[in-house]
Parts: sequence; C-alpha cells; structure tokens
Amino acid sequence: MQPYQEQYIQNVKEIAGIWQFTVSPSAGGGFESWYDGRIRIRDRMKELAAENASLLVDYLYPTLDSLYEADAGVLGDLEAFADCLMDWRTNLDCGVYVTIHDALLSLCRTRKDREGMIRELYKLGMGFYYLNRIVTGVECRETDAFRFFNEMLFTEASSYLSYFNTLDGETARGYVIRSLANITLCTQDRKKRVDISMRTLEILRDEKFRQDAPGLPWEAFIRKTHQQMSTNRSALRTTDLTKEEIAAVLDSCYEVFRQEDGNADPSVRWLWPYYDMEYNCGYVPLNETVDRLERLILSTPEDRYDMAGLYGNVELAIEYGMILERNPDLQKDEHRVDFLEKAYQKMMNTLKSFPPERFDDLLAYSLVKVCSDFYEADGLITYREVTKLLMARFAGGLYVHARIMGDLMAAFCRSIFRQDPVFFDDIPLFAGISDPHEKEEELVKFAQDCGLYHDFGLFQMNVERLKQTRPLFEGEDRRIRLHTVSGYDVLQRRKSTEAFADVARGHHSSYTESEEDPSGYVRIRSPYRKITDVAALTEWLAEHLEGPASVEKSLLALSKMERNRFSPPVLSYLEDADLRKELNGIFSGDGKEYYREIYAQLM
Repeated sequence: MQPYQEQYIQNVKEIAGIWQFTVSPSAGGGFESWYDGRIRIRDRMKELAAENASLLVDYLYPTLDSLYEADAGVLGDLEAFADCLMDWRTNLDCGVYVTIHDALLSLCRTRKDREGMIRELYKLGMGFYYLNRIVTGVECRETDAFRFFNEMLFTEASSYLSYFNTLDGETARGYVIRSLANITLCTQDRKKRVDISMRTLEILRDEKFRQDAPGLPWEAFIRKTHQQMSTNRSALRTTDLTKEEIAAVLDSCYEVFRQEDGNADPSVRWLWPYYDMEYNCGYVPLNETVDRLERLILSTPEDRYDMAGLYGNVELAIEYGMILERNPDLQKDEHRVDFLEKAYQKMMNTLKSFPPERFDDLLAYSLVKVCSDFYEADGLITYREVTKLLMARFAGGLYVHARIMGDLMAAFCRSIFRQDPVFFDDIPLFAGISDPHEKEEELVKFAQDCGLYHDFGLFQMNVERLKQTRPLFEGEDRRIRLHTVSGYDVLQRRKSTEAFADVARGHHSSYTESEEDPSGYVRIRSPYRKITDVAALTEWLAEHLEGPASVEKSLLALSKMERNRFSPPVLSYLEDADLRKELNGIFSGDGKEYYREIYAQLM
C-alpha cells in the first residue's frame, strides 16, 4: 500500500480504539484527571479527523480521478486499502470502502472486464449493505430506495450464473453464488427471501455447479444459506407461503439446530431459531417455548461478551419481552413478568460492564435491537431509563451535546413562559396546571428531556464514531438525515418517551414546510409544535456557533430563506438581551457537569 493509505489506516484504528466515555476511570486520579484526559482525547480525535480529510483530498481523490490511467500496482494498492477498512466486524471506514469499489466498478465496466465487474458488484454490494445498517429499522421511501439499489448490485452479479462455466477462475464463480444468496439481505419481502434461499440451496447441491468449481467451500455456503433461511421463521405465521416454502424454512431451522445439538457448548444463537420455529409451526406450545427461552437466557454467563453472549444476554432478553408484548395472557403471569425484570437487569449488567476493547459491529447491532424492539412493561425499568443509560455509556459525545441542548431549550422556554405564560398551553402536559411556579418547573424539566432525546435517532444509528473519522460523504449524510424518522418511530411507541417523539421528528423541519422533509412531520398536526419550534432554532444555533461566535452574530448571518425555517414568534423572543446572554453562557461552556455524570456512572 501507499504511505498515505497506511497512515489513514493507522489513524482510523487509533480512532476505533478511542472511546471517550467508556474506559473506567483510574482509581487514584479522580474526576478532574479523568476529565482532562477526555478533553485531550477529544482534541486528538479532531486532529486525526482533519488529517484523514487531508489524506483523502490530497491523495485518494486524485488517484480515483486518474483511475483510467492507473497501472496494476495502483489498483492492487486500492484493493488492499479498501480491504483493511472493511473486515465485516470492526468496520473501520465503510464509506471509503464504498467510494473505492464504486470507482473500481466503473473502471471494470469501461474495460469490459467481466470477472472484475462481478467481483466489484459483490464487494460494492457488501459495502452498501453495511452502510445501510445505519438505517436498520427505518421504513420510508428513502430506505426502500437504498435497499433496492443494494439488491440490484447483487442481482446483477448473480445474473452471471448463466455463464458460470465460462468464467475464468473459481473466485468470480464464488462471487456469483454469494451474490445470489445475499439478495436476501436487501429485501423486506419474506416470501421473496425464502424463494431466493431455496434457489441458492438448489444450486449449491447441484453436482454440475460443483464440478465447475470444485475448490469452492460448498458446504460452508450451504451452512450459511441455512442460517439465512432460518431468519425467515417469523414468516411461518403468515398464510402466503406455499407448503414447499414452509418445508424449506423448517428444514433450514433444523439443519442449523442439528449443527449445535450435542455440542458441549451449543450456541444459543442457533438453538433459539429452532425452538422458535417449533412454536410457530404449532409443534410446541407457548409456555414450553417460553420455558426454553428462559433456560437459554439463564445458561448464558452475564460476563460473556462474544456473539453468543450478546445474543443470549441482550437479544434474547429483548425477544422475551416481545413475546410478552404479543401475548397479553403472559403479562398476567407474575413469574413471567418477574423473569422479564431479571432478564432486563442481566442485559443491562452485561452492557454496562462491556469491555471497551471489544466494542465492534456485533455490539452496535445489539444496541439497535434494544432501541427498536424493547418492550416497556408496567412496573419495570422504562425505555427512557434504559436509553438514557446506554446513551451515556456508548455515545458520550452525543449525550453531552444532548444535555447541553436540553439546557438551551430550558433557558429558551423559561424566558418565553415568563413573557407569555400561555404560550405552551397547546401541550397537554401543561394545559391543566394552574399554579405558575409548578407550570414553569414542569416546562423546564420537559424542555431538558426534549433536548436529551431530540437526536435520539443518531444513537440508534450508531454514527458517533463515523462522524469522528472524517467529514461525511453525501451518501452517508443522506442516510443520517433519516435520524428524524428513526428517532420518532421508536420514541412514540413507548409511554415513557412518546412526548419527546415530535421533537425528534421535527427539529430539522421547516416552519413554512417549504423544504422536502423525509420525517413526515406536519407542524400543524403536532400538539408539541411550539416546543419543536424552539428545538429547531436552538439546534440551528448549536450547529452555527463556533469559536468566538455569539447568538447575535449568528442571527445577523441568517439569510431570508433560512429565516423561513423558524417560527417568527420564537425568533422574536431572541430579542431579549437577557436570554441571549444566558444562551451565550451555555454555548461557551463545555458541559463539564455532564462529563461528571458519566464519570459517576463509570465508577
């Protein structure tokens, strides 16, 4: 590889190894020592990100611009560079990986290099699959388009199955098979996923294909395809599968289970799909299935942090809650509710003690599972409590920013209330409070919580490290803008957070609705629109205030078009000199008190 490539890899590895808020404080240093270390780390991250941006601008982009004149050595260096950035587990820099393979695919098309096209279609498809994990669980027109484009890459590569025996070498043939199987990663249609996996298994068992490429790991392909097929077991509850399709899912669940049955340490990751399949097919009653699930959870040590540990301690706890949510009768069973409480506690103990050096894509996926599927049961730990703890633990920078945003919103709302006590009476929480002191106190608390959760979709997307690595690419930014959709979707489904959902959805929306907004926020329909107006303006100020800038200077820089984004009444309250002074004071602070909160949690 070239020196700039080696330097870039060294930088992103250093960034990946730095977690500002997860390393346990040293016993003797105290908070001040720990806090000073966090500031040094933050400054170092900025240095690395700036250097990475320069390396890309000075070296990578010119190389890609002149790619058509590049020799084999340059192309080989780019391939090696990209491979180091995406190993499917640490995911050091998926965006650069995608950028390189997108350029290499264009080159192969121009040169009519068939084997090269197949390879690049597969690799670009995998890159986009991991990039699209940013928007896992987000359902809207934009994510449909992302998945469709990803599916088309794998589909094009798999179309070369018709020319399988004419391809040069087994490597390209392997990419064709793997691309066919991976179409299932990109479609939401369960029936389609089942049919594709059935077709893949048929090909993998075909002696003609095996004879054309005897060196391929056919049995490993079959095992992985069975694992993919077993994830479709929830489709067994539907009626649109044929008998053949149902039988194929059952067979795959059994094959995955059979590989673990009898092992000294069978993986819960593959035992549970079999048990779940038996329940979905009516072979085993619900109570026995839940008993089995309890045994799997109990059998997983709390301090196990590999794939099986995350699955048994985190994902199965969430699965247990989802089963209770779907079956109201179980919610009346005290034993089941008590066990859910223990499972949640075990889950939180595992996550709070998770070693920083083991943070990787598996952990990120488990956190997404908690955010998207957590069942909030009456009397147990709430979604609000869980997510606040996890944000502080795994997204410290986002947490500090969110708490500062809460302070800004609280100051803003307090100032508005003192000038117009009925301004926020549209919000159901305040309409019935007659005592002005009580109303002001409740308003301030509510504003602080709205600030904490306004960017919650970013936590669900696990983007903190991505934004620390380098400036975002356009494709990454398009996905991250959907954090307003993901934040709203998960917050509005839980009683403890539903009041914050509209702020999460609308804080980047235009007051005049003159801009296209993927979140679906319609201001006039929201009872929380006025506090969302406050969030929109304070978020804009937070983004534009840097260095010696002030609220006054930022407002003067607002163009006429930008002013249309904000509520005129809310903007008018910024004429209050005392409010501007208070906001400037908050902006000039560093959120040190919130670093102290995180420190106390780590102790």
